[in-house]
This record gives sequence, C-alpha cells and structure tokens, in this order.
Amino acid sequence: MEIHSEQAGVLILRVWVEEGRPDGFRARIVRTGGRHQAPPTAVSAVDDVLASVRAWLDQLLESDG
Repeated sequence: MEIHSEQAGVLILRVWVEEGRPDGFRARIVRTGGRHQAPPTAVSAVDDVLASVRAWLDQLLESDG
C-alpha cells in the first residue's frame, strides 16, 4: 500500500470484556497522527469509543488539507 501524503497516523483500539461491570467492557485507545501522539485513554462506553475514533480521524484529515 502506497501512502501519497506525509500525513499518517495509527490508532490502536484494544477492547476486552469484564464480567461483573455494569458497562460490560473496557477499551484502551492509543492514537498517533502527524507530529503528535496523544496519551492513551481508557473508556467503557460505545459512544466514547466512537467519539474518540471520529476525533482522531477528523484531526488527521484536517491537518492534511
């Protein structure tokens, strides 16, 4: 796969189920993009995972154009 831009990023999403928790799961998100690497975050709600991925993509795509 060829990358045509100098702007690139990586998002690692690790999800595991924790029985006995009311939310049922935990997710650890590690993001990089461009010159910046955000600290890892931990969330336990689907909406928080989706918002984090969307924010990362928005930031990555915004700085490309």
